Amino acid sequence: MTKTAAVICKHLSYCYEGESRLSLTDVNLHIESGQWTALIGASGSGKSTLCQLLNGYLPRSGGGVREGSLQVFGMDPAEAPLPEITMAAGVLFQDPDAQLVRGIVDDEVAFGPENMCVPPAELQRRITWALEVAGLAGLRSEPVRRLSGGQRQRTAMAAVLALQPRLFVFDDACASLDAAAQADFLQLCATLQGDGRTVVTASGRFDDAARAAGRVIVLDGGRVLLDGPPAELLRRCRGQLAELGLLPRPAGEAAAAVPPGPALVMVKSLDFTYPGGRRALEGAAFALRRGEWALLTGENGSGKTTLSRLLMGLLPAPKGAIWHQGRDIAGLPVHKIAGHFGYVFQQPEHMFTSQTVWEELIYGLHGGLPPARRPELTEDQRLRARQLLETAGLDARLEDSPYLLSRGERRLLGIISQLIVPKELYIMDEPTAGMDYRDIDRIISLCRDACRRGSALLMITHDPGILSPEASLHLHLEDGRLTSLPRQHACD
Repeated sequence: MTKTAAVICKHLSYCYEGESRLSLTDVNLHIESGQWTALIGASGSGKSTLCQLLNGYLPRSGGGVREGSLQVFGMDPAEAPLPEITMAAGVLFQDPDAQLVRGIVDDEVAFGPENMCVPPAELQRRITWALEVAGLAGLRSEPVRRLSGGQRQRTAMAAVLALQPRLFVFDDACASLDAAAQADFLQLCATLQGDGRTVVTASGRFDDAARAAGRVIVLDGGRVLLDGPPAELLRRCRGQLAELGLLPRPAGEAAAAVPPGPALVMVKSLDFTYPGGRRALEGAAFALRRGEWALLTGENGSGKTTLSRLLMGLLPAPKGAIWHQGRDIAGLPVHKIAGHFGYVFQQPEHMFTSQTVWEELIYGLHGGLPPARRPELTEDQRLRARQLLETAGLDARLEDSPYLLSRGERRLLGIISQLIVPKELYIMDEPTAGMDYRDIDRIISLCRDACRRGSALLMITHDPGILSPEASLHLHLEDGRLTSLPRQHACD
């Protein structure tokens, strides 16, 4: 007996509104019900576009033009009644904040099933199950705004799980998760498939999810390039996958050690407790010097983002705990700290203010002045801007809207928009999350250059295996307590 097809694409193409370039071109796919398929591709390959077409968000809500045909369990997601397609296909987007709509974790997970008129007893069963599976059972009464990035991603995942659709689509679901949560996610996908659900995972690397799936589809430039079992593709196409940035290239030489010098930033016995009594940091202490590159690791909710926000003045630092060049920063206004420290958020698009890539890049150079009052850029500033764009691979996107960039391109734009303004310290919150290896190489190149120019880096990351050869200092947080791992390498 032949299984029912979960997804059928025939000559599927899609173009975003305001774009002339197709994001998907002539895609033909057939995904069987109950199959776990990994959709992988470098930044801009079209995988997120395909994910959003599967539940009708595109073009129904996001606009644009879709051509060809698409069926999900026999329905066209662009035309089917919303309750029916919602129960058929649940999608976890790349940016969890884009689909979080309630203030409390428990309410967030209940929102979808409530709108589907799920009976109360079944609703509570689903909420409890989804929270336990997502590792949030102890946080169901917590305000979403107080959660870490990884915990918000888990909340969005639980909200999709509670709908219990026939097709689960996880777009870079592991991007902000710690190693333990990533392993739990793989087990979840296997369990869902074992229950007869169809699973599609999308990512920018040939990661553990791709290796665990029964089938891997590789997208490149909006087209299907490779399609087959993961072991076969790894055996037959490893070099091609590395060229696409989906597998790492051989490691380069380690960087040289940073000369000793006075501390640029010093943290001493830093404690922090949120209103309500949740202790986030206890006795944290470390020092950063010019030219140093520090990694900050730890499980979701361990205090990493709290520490970065304290350094930037976004949370009130206790007196005597954080020092910049011998000066206590407690009580300093945020704009004073921002004159010395730059910050790249997990979702850099939340900071975008301009209509084009070029205007976004140079925004910090003119302090946000209106066009009529902006001074002309110096030749050195223009040269620096062009160098950053070229290194980031964005030199051909100057006139494009930042919001039409792929997720990886938006992250790179967020990074260079900070680096163009000289700062003593740059704090980057998960800059490599969900990035393909080609874009990670671009980030490493940009960070090396910042170190050579004398800036210090503090990078929050769940990718220490990739980045540790570059770092001079590895800090690790566990339940709010900070430890310093042995120094290895630094930027040359």
